[in-house]
Amino acid sequence: MKIEGFDKYIALGKDNAEAMVKSSTLAVKGFEELAKATQTYAASSAEKADAAMKALFACKTPAELADLQTKLARESVEAAIAEGRKFAELSQSVVTAALEPLNARMAAFQALAKSAA
Repeated sequence: MKIEGFDKYIALGKDNAEAMVKSSTLAVKGFEELAKATQTYAASSAEKADAAMKALFACKTPAELADLQTKLARESVEAAIAEGRKFAELSQSVVTAALEPLNARMAAFQALAKSAA
């Protein structure tokens, strides 16, 4: 005895499982990219901090020190804003990519439900 439409639901379940695997794989890959970007930023920041300290200790007058501190503070804020944007964009692309297979499955399920109604 064959139940009408049962094969569609079996296929839907299989496709859902495959979408979960694909989504998880994309999420892991994205988190690896985020971790790599974070590590690169941390290394770059450490190098910049080292260079900044050397430059600060090389100042000969209080006015030179104040000017350099102002310049370094401005550069640090600008870099933090730029990196924040970069991480936000990367995070958004990771989430979007990871959710794409699941969104496709949700659309397929909705289409199947509408056709069954």
